[in-house]
Amino acid sequence: MAPIFSSHSDPALEALLPESVSGTALHRYSLTFTELLGTSGDRAEIDAFLQTLNKTEADGSFAAAFDPNNMVGGGINAFRLAGADAAALLAGITAVEVSDLGTDATSEQATVGNKNVTVASVGDGVNDTEWIYGYGDVVFVVHAADETAAAAFLEALP
Repeated sequence: MAPIFSSHSDPALEALLPESVSGTALHRYSLTFTELLGTSGDRAEIDAFLQTLNKTEADGSFAAAFDPNNMVGGGINAFRLAGADAAALLAGITAVEVSDLGTDATSEQATVGNKNVTVASVGDGVNDTEWIYGYGDVVFVVHAADETAAAAFLEALP
């Protein structure tokens, strides 16, 4: 795997992610926000959002868990912003995810995998729906083939 997938900048955030889903082992890694953003074209927008929460890139980290063999059809991204207002962080990440899906994206509240989530969707394709779940100063974004697969990922989260 590429070096990025060998990074473990936030082991505590990684520990919130499941080691396996539906009996399939997941690969986990983490990065600081600074590492994640690198030379991203969205960096100015993200830094502006962080400033609205009185935070900087130094306060944030990202972790992911995925099946490199794609046997479970999905994965989880986790965004932590230490000490951030949980509701504001969840609203901000949700807005970014909905925007990234495109102009026709919709969002609605639902209970999936025993979690209260925001379901953001732009269609019925494999990569057209995301399930977004807040847990304190962490926001999880589940990418899955369908709601059943998403439920398996969400059930494995705290």
